[in-house]
Formats: sequence, C-alpha cells, structure tokens
Amino acid sequence: MAKLKEHIRRRLHAAAPRITAVAAAVLSLCVVCSTLITAVNTVQVQDSDGMARTLMTAVTQHEDLLELAGMELEENDTTTMKRTEDGTLLLSLQRAFPVTVRADGKNYQADISEGTVRDVLTRAGVALDENDFTTPKLSAPVHKDMEIQVHRVTFEDHVESETIPFETQYQDETETTSGKYTHEVLLSNGKDGKTNVTYRQKFIDGIYDSTQVVEREVIEPAVPKVYRRYKTNAVSPLLPPEGITVVNNVPSSYSTVYTMKATGYSSRGGRGASGLGLYYGTFACDPTLIPYGTKVYITSEDGRFVYGWAIATDTGAFIHTNRMQVDLYYETYAESAANGVKTVKVYIP
Repeated sequence: MAKLKEHIRRRLHAAAPRITAVAAAVLSLCVVCSTLITAVNTVQVQDSDGMARTLMTAVTQHEDLLELAGMELEENDTTTMKRTEDGTLLLSLQRAFPVTVRADGKNYQADISEGTVRDVLTRAGVALDENDFTTPKLSAPVHKDMEIQVHRVTFEDHVESETIPFETQYQDETETTSGKYTHEVLLSNGKDGKTNVTYRQKFIDGIYDSTQVVEREVIEPAVPKVYRRYKTNAVSPLLPPEGITVVNNVPSSYSTVYTMKATGYSSRGGRGASGLGLYYGTFACDPTLIPYGTKVYITSEDGRFVYGWAIATDTGAFIHTNRMQVDLYYETYAESAANGVKTVKVYIP
C-alpha cells in the first residue's frame, strides 16, 4: 500500500508541468472566448429605401457593415449609428433624394440626404441677396418631395414734396392778468413748411407688397402762428395803433374826441356795410363823421365800461336821427343787451 502511494506521488510529480501547461491553455482559451463574445455585436442595418439586415459581427466601421449587409454607400448618402435600449446597434443608411428649387423662373435640383433648405440652395448653386427669402424658410429640414421657392425682394424709392402744417402757439398770460374777457391777440401769422419724403416700395417677385417711409428731409421748417392770450375788462381784443399807449383810459395821442351814445348789436359774423368784417372790436357809425376803417378808442368817462380799440366797419340806422351814436358789436344778443345804452368817449387818433 505504501509502495502504491509512493508510485502515484512520483507519477503526479512528473506530470505536474504538463497539468500546469494544460490549465494555462484552458484559461487562455476562456479569456479569448470571453473577449470574442464581448466584441461581437448584434447590428441591424436599415436602408431608407426599405431594405434591412441583421448582423452578428465585431465590425463597427459603417462602410464595412454596409458591405457585409450587401448595401453600397452612394454619393450624397449619409449614415448614422446608435445603440438601442436592448443593446443592439442600429445603422441607418439615408439615401439621397432630389429636391427642386424654383428661382428666377428656372428649376434647379440638388440631391441631398439630410440638412436644411440652406444646404439645398448651396448644393444647387442658388444665391440669395440680403432681402431675399425662401418658402419653406432657410432653417427648415429637408424631406422627400420637397419643393423650395426662392422669393426675390426688390425696392424702388421715390421722393414726394409734402407740406408741414404750422402749429398754433399761445403766450398765455391769463394767470397774471385780470378781467372778465379773455382775449387772444394774433402776434404773428403761421406759415406751412415743406419736407421731402422718401418712400420705399417693396416688391416680392415683381409684385407690389408694401410702402414705408425711409427718410424725411425738411426743406423749409414750419413757422408757428402765435397768439397772446390774456384777461381784460376791455371788450375788444384789438391792439392800439403803433406808438400809442393808453393811460387811465385815455390814449396818449388823439386828434378828436366825441361824447356819444353807445348801443349794442350782434349778428352771426358776416360783413358790415363797408365790406369789412364784423367781430369783437368793430362798430357801426355815421361814416361821414367817422370814416370806415378808422380805429378809435371807446370808453365811458368814468372808466367802468371799456370797449377798447375798435374799427368802423358798419353803418347804423340811427344816422338819420342821431349822428353822435355808435353801435358796438357783440358776439351774442344777450351780451349786447346786457351792456345796454351808455354814454361813451370816442377818441380818434
């Protein structure tokens, strides 16, 4: 028994190198197999034309995979690869397709598999000016059976001379003056200005679209009409003749003064017998005594009533019975009646 054990021991000792070598070889084979299993992928190759193949391979190059699947990458085709949720690699082959571009009355064509309208125009050799645009827009993705329309935008400018209406301005002194009448006295007339306006008309493919103003050049500025607005107890807003002032209701210069009877009348504007207008500051009289157009100053002797500076523009019916009478104009009948009959001084410069 002892001899048998010894014999076995010796045989094992002699075979140990062989056993070790075999074990190492088996281990290496396992590693290789594991590596091969890890490197091999399930690849699904899909052609946009509808063809599909499934491969088990360690190859990852797109062109090699297409060759294994019996497919050929042609000009302008594109490929993309992604891994799906189950670990399968999906290689998609997008075949190029024609896209038509309509521009300038011509049709252009470009083969493309992906990209945008801008990419199609580049391949078709169609250039856009700054204001041109396309339908669909340049950033739109391309697809089969797409037609792109290029719209050419042009402009035409023309200049028109236009009027600048003058404004009306007021020098308002009503806060610092007093009286029951608020008058507006014209200080200077307004004048319209002139401007050159440049209009730009927009045309899309030769058809009118819109107009906008692109420039205004003032040739002559407008001059405002200016009024002085103030309060006073004088009925008339008329200014004195040049060089004459009024102190204590007496003009600084006059040639004649009449004491006369004053009455009041009103009408809806129009003209007096002289052909001159009727408004605050006009009166009727005997024109043989006070000629038409004469500007006079009218006030009561005590100064409680002031009609102010007035122009003779009308003839009163009273001239046949009383030449020493004036009929003062008011804008309303109520106002004329309220002022009644008065004795006034009429100063004639």
